[in-house]
Amino acid sequence: MCTKTRLRLRLTSTPSHHLNFHLKTHIHRVRETERERERERERERRERELSSVCTSSTKGMAEQIVSLVLTKLGDLLMEEYFFLKGVKKQVELVKIHLGQMQGFLGDAEDRKNKGNKGTEQWVKDVRDVAFEIENAIDTYAVKIHNATAKHVRIGKRYAAKIIALHKLGNAISAIQKKICTIAESANNLKIKNLGEGVGEEKLLLKKPVLPDIDNEFVGFEVDREKIINALVDSANTQKRVISIVGVGGLGKTSLSLKVYNNPKVKELFDLRIWLSISQDKHIDVLRKLYKKVTGISQVPVEEAENYLGELNKSLSNKRYLIVLDDVWSEDVFHYLNVGFPEVGNGSRVIITTRILNVAPDPTGVFELPFLNKVESLELLLKNALQTPDPLTNCPKELRDVADKLANRCDGLPLAIVVLGRLLLNKPCTPAHWSIEEKNLDWFCNGEKCVNILASSYHDLPYYLKSCFRYLACFPEDYKIRAKNITKMWIAEGFIECHGEGKFEDEAERCLEELAQRSLVQVVDRRLDGSIKSFRIHDILRDLAIHEATENDFLLRCNKENTQTDLNKARRVVIHNNHKVGSQSKNLENIAMPNARSFLSFSSEVPIGISYPLLRVLELEGSVKLKKLPEELKSMIHLRYLGLSFTELEQLPETIGCLQNLQTINIEDTNIRKIPSSLWGIQALRHVTLNGLPKPPPSANLVKLQTLENVLVPASWKDGLPHLPSLRTLRLCYFDKEENGSIVMPNWNIIITLLGTMNNLVSLFIRGDRIPAEIADVKTSPSYEHLQTLNLYGFGSKLRFFLDTVELPRNLIKLSLRYIWFDKDPMPKLEKLPSLKSLTLSVIENIEEMVCSAGGFPQLQKLNIWDMDDLKQWKVEKEAMHLLKTLTLAQCKKLPTLPDLNHVKALQELRLFRMSDVLESKVKDCTREEWQKIQHVPTIIF
Repeated sequence: MCTKTRLRLRLTSTPSHHLNFHLKTHIHRVRETERERERERERERRERELSSVCTSSTKGMAEQIVSLVLTKLGDLLMEEYFFLKGVKKQVELVKIHLGQMQGFLGDAEDRKNKGNKGTEQWVKDVRDVAFEIENAIDTYAVKIHNATAKHVRIGKRYAAKIIALHKLGNAISAIQKKICTIAESANNLKIKNLGEGVGEEKLLLKKPVLPDIDNEFVGFEVDREKIINALVDSANTQKRVISIVGVGGLGKTSLSLKVYNNPKVKELFDLRIWLSISQDKHIDVLRKLYKKVTGISQVPVEEAENYLGELNKSLSNKRYLIVLDDVWSEDVFHYLNVGFPEVGNGSRVIITTRILNVAPDPTGVFELPFLNKVESLELLLKNALQTPDPLTNCPKELRDVADKLANRCDGLPLAIVVLGRLLLNKPCTPAHWSIEEKNLDWFCNGEKCVNILASSYHDLPYYLKSCFRYLACFPEDYKIRAKNITKMWIAEGFIECHGEGKFEDEAERCLEELAQRSLVQVVDRRLDGSIKSFRIHDILRDLAIHEATENDFLLRCNKENTQTDLNKARRVVIHNNHKVGSQSKNLENIAMPNARSFLSFSSEVPIGISYPLLRVLELEGSVKLKKLPEELKSMIHLRYLGLSFTELEQLPETIGCLQNLQTINIEDTNIRKIPSSLWGIQALRHVTLNGLPKPPPSANLVKLQTLENVLVPASWKDGLPHLPSLRTLRLCYFDKEENGSIVMPNWNIIITLLGTMNNLVSLFIRGDRIPAEIADVKTSPSYEHLQTLNLYGFGSKLRFFLDTVELPRNLIKLSLRYIWFDKDPMPKLEKLPSLKSLTLSVIENIEEMVCSAGGFPQLQKLNIWDMDDLKQWKVEKEAMHLLKTLTLAQCKKLPTLPDLNHVKALQELRLFRMSDVLESKVKDCTREEWQKIQHVPTIIF
């Protein structure tokens, strides 16, 4: 410690200087506040500049890291001058040299992708030195945070800051020497300076993927029909196993999905189950299967073996179809087969596999061929041109180069689709397509068509490359929820937001682009068209793992990991079948000092030490997690904390130290109390609770967009905090008994608050005596953007007087449960112009309903449940003409169905617990009732 520092510390401890010291401290704090405001304005300005500068399509991972580090260096230079004294010039010099080096990275990345080993090492060196700078800055921030904690005496705070600054200076000096050496190497390798990060902005796809074209399926028509016939063959009532065999990317899953969703197949089987197997443990596969058959989710690992018999019993009275997708071992089927009863009712099992020996029945094997040249060309053009008749509509000048491109794929559908989506974003000229045809050779590593997949990856803008690499964290065939992965991307800093847009919207657009390029496979979409969940094909996942590993982007834990590996790992992931460390040590004994993300997909992973630089911590499903470590308070960079479906019993009060936290999810935990310090985190954007009390009115949560599972007491009088950015609100509000009397909910508070939430998109309220005014735009004019409304009138029913209530016009999804209507609600509801999904459940006082001509112009899904008084329902011609799915349940007094002949879009009719009379009429194909619905492909009882 320098002499001046020692002298200052000695002076502050003597009484004669006590007043002087506090005066200086006060002045210092005032100046610090002013500087903080100036720094915030400067950061906003620099972020706008950075977003317009660092968006070159040629950028790779090294360039993204350099861009991020340059931003951090700029932020560091804006810190208080006194605490940078002595290293300020060093930081400025490193920033200048690193910025100059960024200009060489475009040329270096191109050379690296073409196999130039010298530039490949140079890019790695640049990336590593950028990592070192980022680590040094983030570590400095942690030390400053710890030094300024409330329990630390003022004198010690000052000394700790000086020590932290000294260590930062040493680190910057060592890094500066490395940068000089790397810069000299660029000259020796003759790498060109293409400009300091300046490039054209990479736009998202301009050409939309048409939803009504089956872009990913060509060929296999003969095999499809043969498999369907084998499934529905009434002459063969014995249980039969059908195996679809072929190499990865050939279309086994796509074909089996086509078969699985075929109307004839859906109608025949009582129970259909789809299960992705991959290389999961047998016991995990059994648990997933048992959950899907019985609905029981909590199956202890130690007891799972006993459930094969229970599984057999549950299936014994059903005609079942079970698809086991992506089976790698013949042992899997033999293990599960004990649970598949042979009851002579024509039940079937489908297996998809790459290995012929896995097929248990040689007579039921379908070996898929590669696509022929015509089929390959058709599939390529379908995806590149987005036209249903591509062979006819393809411009003549493109035909020759299209033939060459299709032939390069060797008949592998996955490669053809990915290449087609790559061409979709290129100009439709022979010159541009020829460039892509030549580029394919750059990335060939000897494996079949991997070069084509790699070319689509390398065509991504740099921020999307990081998003794609991040998918390597997830297990094989894992269904990834879009709302989770987009928040992780934001927390990691991958997403750039331009103008006045929101990071969440930009992240959704990034995911949509990956889907349009066929780098991910969409599983479900929301009613507004956005992606709800998706998977990544195992071959593309292998590519993501390869790129993540090559770039030191990710460490997938296994028993061979050393502490050295864990020390330098920037992202760490643990799967169910992985052990950590050479001696299977658990995470309580392992340090990961540089990790930015830690994701666990294991049920038994504890966490017991600090990961100081962590930004993402995902422990969902780690059921044995009961306590978080005290060191959590030091994870000041943490932005995403996923704790749902754990046995966690409490959050520490020190969670308030995580002032950068954006997302926290504690749904389905044992937590019964929220620390007040949580609501002091002003950065919060998404909060999902566990039926716990609301935040206090004094909380500053202006950035909060999601507030879910909040329990509001009946005695509530003080309201919610100001939430101008809120998009999603889910709350429960009940009356209760106090001192022998019922305390009624004060709904006026809720209605007043809703009137201030001008950005609300989704609203769910469950409670006693909900007033109809809660849904009335006259009462809550802020409903301009409201798309989803779910009112659950638990207990006393919600009383709706339809003539006085004006519903929000932009509703896409409406669910009303436990409702009392004064008259038929359909004339009111059918006028909602954008409504796509409607659920009416436990509705009283309605004996007759009429859907008039032209009503429900956009409705696709209608659920009518538990309408005990309903005796007649009429659907006029041209009403709800887009309806795809109709579910009727527990409407015992309804004797007949409405005439649905004119509803040509209807694909599925579900009838559950209806009257015996109605069911017998529907099942009798000679009766009039059948004529009303005979066009519907799938009818389920």
